[in-house]
Amino acid sequence: KTEVFPNLLPRPQTNEPIRIWVPACSSGEEAYSIAICLFEFLEDKAPGTDVQIFGTDIDEDSIQTARRGIYAQNISLDVSTERLNRFFIRKDGDYHISRRIRDAVVFSRQNILKDAPFSRIDLVSCRNLLIYLQPVAQKKVLRVIHYSLKPSGFLLLGPSETVGDDPELFSLVDRKNKIY
Repeated sequence: KTEVFPNLLPRPQTNEPIRIWVPACSSGEEAYSIAICLFEFLEDKAPGTDVQIFGTDIDEDSIQTARRGIYAQNISLDVSTERLNRFFIRKDGDYHISRRIRDAVVFSRQNILKDAPFSRIDLVSCRNLLIYLQPVAQKKVLRVIHYSLKPSGFLLLGPSETVGDDPELFSLVDRKNKIY
């Protein structure tokens, strides 16, 4: 909210949407969390801004779980009461992500090492994927991400990840939060 989102505004006169990609999205929590934070950020500064968030994963079962957007009541341990009330609907003891957030996030099956990447992306949140890959595959993923991003785009990595020996592809914005 402080390092990346302010740099995504103002949008050009083309009314181009803010585009975010979450590869290896698993069951969708990260994609939905980013959507929630972005909507909170935009409500005062640029209400009505179009948002497109793409969550992809190689595992079809994970994608189906993400599309459902239903989470057990124990998410209340990690999600504030305010956010639960605002962005979820309580039903049958579970929390269902609200329609507003669901409509901004599209989930699809994708193998980042083989399938065509997205383009003109403002932010790629690739947290905790690289740690599971060998160095050659890590390098390929980082090049795919670099290709996907706009020149002014951002990359968010997990706490144990780096851009490796390709620092020419990404410049560091925030070391502590792994923002490039």
